[in-house]
Amino acid sequence: MIPSDDNHKILSEENRRAIDALLEAGLVDGDDLVQKHNESAESTRQAAALSLLRKLEAYPVSEPDTLLLDSTMARIAREERAKQDRMEIHTPSWGKRTQWADFGAVAAVALLATGVGWPIAQRMRAAALEQNCANNLRTVGSSIAAYAVDHRGNLPATASLGGLFESPAASKLDWSNYEHSGHLLLLERNGYARHDSLHCPACTAGSACGTFSFRVPSVNTPFRLELMGRTPLVADANPVIHMRRIGNKSELSAPNTQCSMNHQQRGQNVLFADVSIIWLVTPLINGDNIYLPDGVQDSQSLPLSPQATTVNDIFLAQ
Repeated sequence: MIPSDDNHKILSEENRRAIDALLEAGLVDGDDLVQKHNESAESTRQAAALSLLRKLEAYPVSEPDTLLLDSTMARIAREERAKQDRMEIHTPSWGKRTQWADFGAVAAVALLATGVGWPIAQRMRAAALEQNCANNLRTVGSSIAAYAVDHRGNLPATASLGGLFESPAASKLDWSNYEHSGHLLLLERNGYARHDSLHCPACTAGSACGTFSFRVPSVNTPFRLELMGRTPLVADANPVIHMRRIGNKSELSAPNTQCSMNHQQRGQNVLFADVSIIWLVTPLINGDNIYLPDGVQDSQSLPLSPQATTVNDIFLAQ
């Protein structure tokens, strides 16, 4: 044996050749080797190698632990299955793998989406109705302007309008049979507007349905478009008259609740005589409530019968 560079001993070239010859000979007994080679140096080395091998065979070795072997083989099997699973594409089975927790999570997300999305959807629908209402009023404004051009500047009015408040039968009128909407319906009958454009699309059953509210003419004043200036001419349906007609005089007593019911009393679209349209969150214009006659403060004091309006009064009825 000769030392190596890392302080480990290695076989010399003579020993290596002797052991190679021993392996080629089939590890025969050392005595035979001595007789065959006449006790040469190579046979001596071979005999020494055989002696060391006999000592290794005599070294006691315990039987292998079967539990360790089994666990090792089981781990190898698990690793093989995991490797195969990683290489395969699995389609999950909804019926088998879905847990109640999954249903709970889906339900929570649905409730959250409903809680957030529903108010947004409602507001978007309300905004769309407000815009469609304004579009109808724009059509009404164009129709009134065309009617005025064809009728020497006069606004649409029924034949009985001039004597409405002066005839003997006027005292028998009340808000239940007062049909002010007939004036706007002249636009439909004369082909200036379609019937559906004379209504707010947000009007639903049970609310102030019917045509838009139209300006009530002042007594002894020409009802001409050019004399109106920039004042309200048409608007969403009058909520005060609606409450009077159904017998509820107290619900709209507060001024801030007197907006049109067409838009859940958030406000109303108003068409002015110059054909401009404005969304107002209150029915008051320069202190004058467009849904109440001059001198009337709330729905409770609304007279039982329609009354003539003064020159400066802005009163819209339907």
